[in-house]
Amino acid sequence: MLEGVHPTALKMFEEAGYAEVELIKGAMSEDELVAKISDVHLLGIRSKTQLTKKILDAADRLLAVGAFCIGTNQIEMNTATENGIAVFNSPFSIRVQLLN
Repeated sequence: MLEGVHPTALKMFEEAGYAEVELIKGAMSEDELVAKISDVHLLGIRSKTQLTKKILDAADRLLAVGAFCIGTNQIEMNTATENGIAVFNSPFSIRVQLLN
């Protein structure tokens, strides 16, 4: 989970049985993400993170990306589709988390 996703999200993932969830405060550069993404199964981002073809091609185990922002224009959608990576947009989920 990148870019300051609310800590409640971590708690929810852990309660759902996900043991290795990492919260990272800010966005990561392309090279940083390429180096880190090979073992990632689910990725949550906000608007500053750019998911390029290079990043998505390095994501050997990535199943889905949740974009917790307005739109998905920062994600190379053609590559995600070609690689079988589901992308969903949930712009209000952060706000809901804060209200709960």
